[in-house]
Parts: sequence; structure tokens; C-alpha cells
Amino acid sequence: MPDSPPRLPFVIGVGVTGHRARALKADTLEELGARIRTTLKLVSASGLALRSGCATCYDDAPAILRLVSPLADGADQIAAQVALELGWQLQVVLPFDRAPYRSSLDTAASRAEFDRLAERATCVLELPGADGPEHDAYVMAGRATVAHCDILIAIWDGRPARGRGGTAEVVQLALTRGTAVVHIAPDNGQDMRLLWSGFDPNVLTLADQPSVARPLDQAHVDQVLTGLMLPPPNAEEMAFFSRFDNERLRRIRTRIEYPLMLALAGVKRFGAKDFREQHCADQIRDEWQAYCTGCVDAHSMSAPIAVLQSAYSWTDRLATHFAQAYRSGHIFSFLFGGLAVCIGLSAFMAPQHKFEFAAGELLITFAIILNAWVGTRNEWHRRWLDYRQLAERLRPMRSLKLLGIAAPDPPGTATNPVPLRWIDWYAAGIWRAIGCPSGSLDRAGAARLAVSIADHEIAPQVSYHRRHAEQIQLLDHRLESIGFSLFLATLIVSIVTMVGIAANSVFVNQYGNWFTLVSAGFPALGTAVFGIRFQADFGGDALRSLATANTLGQIDQEMRHDVSLSRAADLTEQASRVMLSDLDEWRLVNQQRDLSVG
Repeated sequence: MPDSPPRLPFVIGVGVTGHRARALKADTLEELGARIRTTLKLVSASGLALRSGCATCYDDAPAILRLVSPLADGADQIAAQVALELGWQLQVVLPFDRAPYRSSLDTAASRAEFDRLAERATCVLELPGADGPEHDAYVMAGRATVAHCDILIAIWDGRPARGRGGTAEVVQLALTRGTAVVHIAPDNGQDMRLLWSGFDPNVLTLADQPSVARPLDQAHVDQVLTGLMLPPPNAEEMAFFSRFDNERLRRIRTRIEYPLMLALAGVKRFGAKDFREQHCADQIRDEWQAYCTGCVDAHSMSAPIAVLQSAYSWTDRLATHFAQAYRSGHIFSFLFGGLAVCIGLSAFMAPQHKFEFAAGELLITFAIILNAWVGTRNEWHRRWLDYRQLAERLRPMRSLKLLGIAAPDPPGTATNPVPLRWIDWYAAGIWRAIGCPSGSLDRAGAARLAVSIADHEIAPQVSYHRRHAEQIQLLDHRLESIGFSLFLATLIVSIVTMVGIAANSVFVNQYGNWFTLVSAGFPALGTAVFGIRFQADFGGDALRSLATANTLGQIDQEMRHDVSLSRAADLTEQASRVMLSDLDEWRLVNQQRDLSVG
């Protein structure tokens, strides 16, 4: 484990889709290759300039430029040839098995070129298109290409789709996912255009929408890559990222008030795990090992997810640490606030120790202020929320990658794919860094992989949310009982005191100071318990977890119904959205509840 969170490698992915050789004029092929070369050089120049201008955003390794191509004869092979000549990596996505796909190419020359290019590829992904209609195969290949690129080169006549799986459908998919499209007309009679939904961030983009089209030049390529590759130009977001970049893991957790409260309420056992960060690291390691054994090793798919595992482990461990610190800080402030009231009242019972009680109350008040100041200054609250959201964005990427054609939703908003927060930019960078998976899937293999993902990704989340809801509901109920008991005791003491005064009983005068302590101190403690419940929103948290568990449970069941690869990808993408939607609502509820005492 490195001593700081992993820096992002600088990776740009370009995909290609376009007409087959039979649809291209022979006298346009040379010019078509030149136009693709111009495009790749523009992207390369812009990317390398961004890389050198943002040294603190990425690691020190050389930039990686990748082309994703299905290697069909025509536009796909031309683009692959040019990319390799320029020193780019080549990643290949095939709509079905290599042998039958190779046989579908029109000429012996194109088949020989396919062999040469596939041999030089860093990975080859074979999709199960042979088990269904041909157009479904090309839809999957287009979807996989879009899933693993930032810019799509489309050699396209500009006309609407005339059937499933065509270039127009792939272009529309790319635009709706925030992928920029370089439109190159096959007859060379039109200027090249750059289409991107970020050029018109107010509406959902259509391929024939003029407002998203710009000339293909360096300025507009710079604009696209700046929006996609650089963190948000917001000074506050950059400061947040810088803090994350310099985080260090603490071996010992000193704030234990929250796990101690869980133990005292009978919800969870208290032990060494609550002090040691290593316990969290061991859990993550074991969970990832089980996932890799069940989903990667057991199937013919692989992806370089080491960088994903490292990033997830860091963010999850940091989120757990700051969650415990923040929650413990709140418990400390509320309970010690009530305790300060009780100590102040205790001076009535032992006036000879009034100074000591006053000093104790002063120390507790100072400790509460210091606790709030330290927590606010160190941003326990904001760091917990940010790191938890980032961790949960990263977790499902492993399953989305293995499916080959699935992808997380683009950063930003539905109409504008530019990252608005540093965590969106970082998560997108991790996805980009992994690249295409390798392997071959047939129809049965895709269904088995879907079941494995249900077993090792979705079902554990269902169990976690149900278990979490049960624990939090129990904690909320027991805190409610404690608070009710404190107020009930206050009510009883108040009644006894009134009856004693009315009856002129001696015990009222003898124990009056104790009655005062109970009647004034217990409500303070009861209010502190109520404050803990209100601040943590245990009841609302439990309801959100149950709703998430129920929705994910439905997806889990559907994943087990012998689904196709496309269906499995749709369901896994939806599961990712459900988890993120739960997190977004959770953040909205919690983001205003900091540790300030004012």
C-alpha cells in the first residue's frame, strides 16, 4: 500500500466507428487516413499540453494515448493503422468471436490486416454477438467502444440511423453519454466537425443539433479535453483535491465515542477493531480477494483493476476514519454539554467544592469548543462525505468493467458531462485509466458472469443495507427509550417535589438539591440524547437503506434469470445509479450538519 492516495495516470481514449470498406470510395481512403491522422495529432497535442500544465493532478508516468477499434475493414482498420504509426496503444473490441468475425471481412487483404493489427493490440475483447441477431452484435460493439473512450471518431455520412447497430446510433449514444464526437464525412467533401453536449449544456443532445457542433480545430479540442481531463476550475474544489492528495492513514483511531455508544446501546460489540485502522484494511482486502476469485478468476474476462482497488481502499478507509471521528465529535459535544449542566448544578449539593465544580464545568465547556474547532478546522464532516461518495463511485466500476459494454454515468449533469466536483473528476480518471477488459464471452458465459456479479457485488450491498438499517433502527429506538426515561424521571421527581412541598415534608428540604439536580440535569441529558438522534437522522438513514436494499434486491433477482450481456450491463448500471442516488440523498441530508457550536 503506498503512503498516499494513488495519483491518476494521464490517459486519453479515442474510439472509432464508421462505414465498412464496401461503403467507402477507393479514391477517398488516403484522404480519410490523413483526416484521422489530423484528428489524433490534435488530440495528442492538446492532451500533452494539458498534462504538462497540470503536474499536480496526475502521476509522473508518461501520458497514455489509446485507440479503441472494432477492426472492421474500412474506417476501423484505417484508424488503427494511423494510431499505431503515431505511437498510440490499440485496444480491440469485437462484436463476436475472433474467428467468425475475421471471416466476415470482405477481402483476404482486410483479413490479413486484421491479424496484423490484432497482434499488436494491448487487449482484445470478444463479445457474444454471434448468439443473437447481427445488429445486436454491432450495437454491443458500439456500446463497448463508447464506454471506453473520451472522443469518438465517426466516419459517417451524417444521416439518421437506417437500422440498429449503425454509426448514427453509436454517435447518438456517445453524445448522450457526454463523449465528444469527431464527425468525418466519408466523401471528404465536408469540413470535419466536433460534436459535444458540453457545447450546449442546457438540453439533451441530438446528433443533428447544430448548437453542439464546432469546427474541428485545436481551440475546440482544447476546450473538450480541458472540460473532461482537468479537475473543476473551482479554487475550493482544487483545495479539496489537494487535501485528498496529501492524506495519510492513521493506524490508531482516537475518537471512539460513536462505537462506544453503539456498544452501550447493545447494538454492536466494542473491541480492538474500533481502535485499529488495520481492521478496515483487512476487511477491504478480503472482500476484494473474494470478488476477484468469484468474478475475475472464475470467468474468461480480466481487467487491470489494481489501480481501482488501491483507490477504493484508500477512499473507503479514509471515509470510515472520518465518519467515526465526526460522529464521535457530535456525541462528545451533546453528552458533555448535558454533563456540564449537571456539574454546574452539583455545586448546590456540595457548596464547599463550588470552585472545583466550576473548574470542571469550565474544562468541559472548553473541551466542547476545542472539539468543535478541531473538527471544523480539519473538515471531518466534509472529508467523510467526499470520501464516502468517491468510494461508492469506485466500487461498482470493477463489475462494469468486466461486463465490457457497461459504464458508469458520465460526470456532471445529464446535459453537461463536465465534472463539477473533484470526486467526479477523480472517479472518471480511474475509469479511464483501467481501459478495456480482455477476454471472450459467449451467451452462457455472460449469464454466468451476471450471476457472479449478483453474488459478489449486488447481494452483499443488499445485505449491508438491510443489516445497517436494522442496527440503526435499534440504536434509534434505544436512544429514544433512554431519552424518554430521563424525561419520565424528571416528571416523577417534579411531581414528588410538588407533593412534598404541599405536604410540607421534611425530605423535600433534606433532598431538595438532589431533586434540583434531577429536575434540571436530566432534561439536559435527555435533550443531548435527542440532539444526537436528530443530528444523525438515524430513522431517516434506516428508511433510505431499506429502500435501497429493496431496489437492489429486485436487480439482484433479475441478474439471476439467465440474462444476456446487454441486459446484465443495463442492470449493473442501474444498480450503480441506485447506490449513488442513495448517497446523493444522504449527502444532501448531512452536508449542513457540521460540528460548529454556534
